Amino acid sequence: MDLSKINPLNLGALVAGGLTIILSFIPSYVTASIDSDIAGVNFSSGTSAWDSFAVLGVLLLVAATAAIAVKVFAPQVIPAGVPINLAAAGAAGLGTLLLILRAFTYSGGFGVDVGPGWSGYAIFITSIALTVFAALGFKDSGEKLPDFNNNNGGGQPPAGPTPPAPPAGPPAP
Repeated sequence: MDLSKINPLNLGALVAGGLTIILSFIPSYVTASIDSDIAGVNFSSGTSAWDSFAVLGVLLLVAATAAIAVKVFAPQVIPAGVPINLAAAGAAGLGTLLLILRAFTYSGGFGVDVGPGWSGYAIFITSIALTVFAALGFKDSGEKLPDFNNNNGGGQPPAGPTPPAPPAGPPAP
């Protein structure tokens, strides 16, 4: 496969998604440290993004990356009319939001400093990049948003020819 023939937005999304997946395994997504000058205790620990509800965020980012990969490498398996770019952009956006929220909602006790580590900030950057590339890919693809409101929003039937009236029944006695 010639990479120069891949749409640059899809290539950017695949690279950003791949980096996000790799970074999700590094155990410094969120770090906690205890520095106590009085007791002489210094301790630092970290966790990967595969923890708590960040797991759902990572899985959504994996799904978005996989959807884009299928679109690039096997587009014939996608049914006609499926807005794959929209699905990828939505999954990437929600996954990114969950990862950022989880990194900033870890709680530490008294004297414990908890927050995103270096790989956490790197995941923020790569997942935001994936979301942007997926959203721009959606815009570039010409896909339309699904029309869930086929009756023009007012409860009125759509404009067009009037259907014929049903046949009349027997007269009432």
